[in-house]
Amino acid sequence: MKRSGWMVGLGVLAMVAGACGSTVKASSGGHGSNSSGLGLPSAGNSSGGGAAGGTLNGATPANGYNGGALSGTQSGGSGGSYSAGGTGGGGGSVNGVTSTLVPASGPGITNSTVYIGLPYSSQSAQADRAIGAAGAAPSYDARNVYNAVINYANAHGGFAGRKLQALYYDYNLTTDFNTQDQASCAYWTQDNKSFFIVGGTDIRDACGQNVGAVVIGSGSATEAIFQKYPNMIDPDATALDRLGAVTASGLYKAGYFAGKLGLVTWDDPNYRATIQNGYMPTLSSHHITPLQTVYIAVPQQIGALGDMSAAVSSAVTKFKSLGIDHVIIQDGPAGVWSGDGLTFEWMNQAKSQNYYPRYGGNAGNAPGFGINPSDEENKMLAIDNSDYDAQYDKGWHTNQARTQCFQIEAQAGYPVSSSNQNDEGIAGAACDYVFFMQKVINSLPRVTAAGFVAQAQTLGTSFPSAIIYGTKLLSGRRDGGDEFRTEEYFSSCSCLQYQGPPYYPD
Repeated sequence: MKRSGWMVGLGVLAMVAGACGSTVKASSGGHGSNSSGLGLPSAGNSSGGGAAGGTLNGATPANGYNGGALSGTQSGGSGGSYSAGGTGGGGGSVNGVTSTLVPASGPGITNSTVYIGLPYSSQSAQADRAIGAAGAAPSYDARNVYNAVINYANAHGGFAGRKLQALYYDYNLTTDFNTQDQASCAYWTQDNKSFFIVGGTDIRDACGQNVGAVVIGSGSATEAIFQKYPNMIDPDATALDRLGAVTASGLYKAGYFAGKLGLVTWDDPNYRATIQNGYMPTLSSHHITPLQTVYIAVPQQIGALGDMSAAVSSAVTKFKSLGIDHVIIQDGPAGVWSGDGLTFEWMNQAKSQNYYPRYGGNAGNAPGFGINPSDEENKMLAIDNSDYDAQYDKGWHTNQARTQCFQIEAQAGYPVSSSNQNDEGIAGAACDYVFFMQKVINSLPRVTAAGFVAQAQTLGTSFPSAIIYGTKLLSGRRDGGDEFRTEEYFSSCSCLQYQGPPYYPD
């Protein structure tokens, strides 16, 4: 089973580790993602491997947080805070804790360094432009974006008295992802050792679990996947089947259901489980039965996008002929797509056939994302948890975690523009994962993988996210994305309007 993405990234095409794994909006399903827009996984060296942390191509990021610090304390979105102070020599801490060297055991952690295996793709910008999504192309090499946050965190609090260092593996869009997952696993566990490994696919999840590493990020995981891999933890993602139930329940309360309903998702075991275990029981409890459910084959390489397009076109024709006027697309990371790729393709095919149903959805669909046809999205109702841009703060309050995250990137030489949702998602995802790891590891009297995962489940709602409204990590729950908001998109203003503030559904 193939699951792409890390956290919330934006991305129609897979950005592998761009953000929680899809367009920024994919935060609900799995940051992916960071999620977590259109973003193809960039692929450079098919043999993998990249600069291990530090600078990229020998260039030090501008103002790379080797000195100085952001000042002041800012309250986070739903509890907790990012606080920064002191000097670049190690004073101050993003999580309010200045770490000291504590005992540790496990792979990839020494007395000086904590290593993280992190996938990315150097082809994402090129791929976005190739499919006509140039506006979603990331502006920077993802390694620079992540290194900016890593450098800052190393200089402000550190990691249990150590520094974090990334071991990057570059994914190639034209090579089978399963093969590259195996190669990246070998790079992170045999050629090197990693305490953290970014998950999101069965191969990478098992890779981390088998060597006793912490698996950070969940891709399109269901609750069963979290049970299968006890070392998996994701502060931003919502398990897909739980997301299905939350979405269906929220849409019902918002008065969405009327007419004839059709469901669309990927032909993948996790997405099928989301329909069967998430949507269907909730819909049935409200006496709602979909007229048609369609599963679209997952493209594992760029060359398979033509087959996907044909399958979507055929499904659109079928829905239109049946008079289906309400469509829910459960999207998310899958194959070469890191986020709302199915939504992107479906809406464009529907527009070409003059088919305009009313859509229902969640963050996986990237509601309001400019790359999708505005007239198709008109009156789309979504149960969304995304907060990677100031527009999502309307009627609420400023996300201070996001504000400080973007300041860190700007001071490192990688300013985040509100006109590029992919850049916002990648930066926000980087901050969330790095500062999450820092917050948890610096609270441990002894660092072990099992101790890290157990401690993370005591955070409750205290960890502030740069890309979603709120997190909730409890005993037995390792998918932390858990604060949502009902929104409706209007093409007349190209804007989202909200039906109240964010809420916790449980």
